[in-house]
Amino acid sequence: MEHGARLIGLGRTRYWQTDAGLQLDAGPFIAALEYATGREAIIFGKPDRRFFEQICAALALPPGQVAMVGDDIRTDVEAAMQAGLRGVLVRTGKFRPSDLEGPVRPDAVVDSVANLHP
Repeated sequence: MEHGARLIGLGRTRYWQTDAGLQLDAGPFIAALEYATGREAIIFGKPDRRFFEQICAALALPPGQVAMVGDDIRTDVEAAMQAGLRGVLVRTGKFRPSDLEGPVRPDAVVDSVANLHP
């Protein structure tokens, strides 16, 4: 029988963009708590594959017909693509030009969500 509380996280995003610049998001804190407790967190948001699967199920669409548009090359784009969705990187928020130099190759890159077409 397992004793103690479950460790639950809403996502593993490393950082987010604020008016003051990039700030740590939940991901690093969840990792620290996992290390300290010796327990693996249950993640209910990005980048967990189940998050994307549930979105597709709610839309009643197969993953290949759904696109994730986000400013995080890893948590948004890479995670969505690993779940079978299309990954679209938007050059706003925390986007950095160096995001395009790594191993993740988005299906598309746009300057703004206003540039998206149905």
